[in-house]
Amino acid sequence: MPFKTIWERYFLREMFKVFALFLICFYGLYVLIDYSTHSRSFHNYHFTFANIISFYAYEFVTRMDALIPFAILIACIKTLYALNVNNELVALMASGIKLKRLLFPFLAFGLFFTALIFFNTEVLQPRALKYHKQIEQTRAKAKQNKHRHPHIQQITLEDNTSLVFQAYDEATQRFIDAYWIRSIDDIYRIGTLSPYHTPPLGSAVEHIQRNAEGALTVVNFATEKTFSDMQFNPVKLLDTVSSPEDYPLSALREKLPTGGHIMSEKEAKMLTTYYYKLALPWFCLLAIIAPAPFCTRFSRSQPIFFIYALSIFGLVSVYLLMDAAVILGERQVVSPALAIWLPFTCCFSYFGWRFARL
Repeated sequence: MPFKTIWERYFLREMFKVFALFLICFYGLYVLIDYSTHSRSFHNYHFTFANIISFYAYEFVTRMDALIPFAILIACIKTLYALNVNNELVALMASGIKLKRLLFPFLAFGLFFTALIFFNTEVLQPRALKYHKQIEQTRAKAKQNKHRHPHIQQITLEDNTSLVFQAYDEATQRFIDAYWIRSIDDIYRIGTLSPYHTPPLGSAVEHIQRNAEGALTVVNFATEKTFSDMQFNPVKLLDTVSSPEDYPLSALREKLPTGGHIMSEKEAKMLTTYYYKLALPWFCLLAIIAPAPFCTRFSRSQPIFFIYALSIFGLVSVYLLMDAAVILGERQVVSPALAIWLPFTCCFSYFGWRFARL
């Protein structure tokens, strides 16, 4: 049975109390501020209490990989500092237990949440992102930005014709303001297009053809029209309407580029996101091994404020460094592997070396 001794269970219980308190207070404050800011949009779109709870629950799932390492960091510092100041560490070491053995429950705590975030990245987060996007798009309609300049997107169909569209609505799974370009002389303008309908179904459809004088004119208009000749590749369709962040790790691994050829921007983004998702859960362990050497120093005056401040600032800096590395990898300034793993390895090597010296 793991953690069968009293002091191990005591360490874990103290860690979990601070961890849970930080998460509840910090995320509860975030929910309160966010709801007070967007309460009108919730009211305008008739969000029920259950919808609001679901929205913030999924919001928590999407932000777990950032919230949990900070909660672990605060819990580790608070627990180790209390054990040190109350001379409990000295008493246990005097009984013959080495300091590294005393820190084993903390490592196990960090490794448990590392595994939890891997599970979240693989199973929970993709579903939460999809649901969260649907709710966010519905809520965003309450405050349309008049100066927004949408990006035009394009997908190639199975018959080598092109579909150009302004946006894709996750909530209704429809393309908005789409153009099906069959040739330079034959174009369909479609208000909304449902690609998952069999066959694809469009509304507010204008058929535009080039006349004898060479001008493009509207030859037909239909309120609704089915397109039996429009053939979507399900894989290409999913890749177009989804970003790499929406995929679980296993799906990302299957889509990784192979060979040593020069990658496109999309392939580089896919590979960078895969490496980033592999590295991020290990920040739970970093939140243990980084502050532990400072909190276990035996001194009459522990600079606890500076330990908290530098630890929080350091973890924020690591996140910012990794975000910068993601941009470098996606833009192929350096290879995605080097961009992600170089700063990650440097941080873990330095703090791992300090932890190993205890």
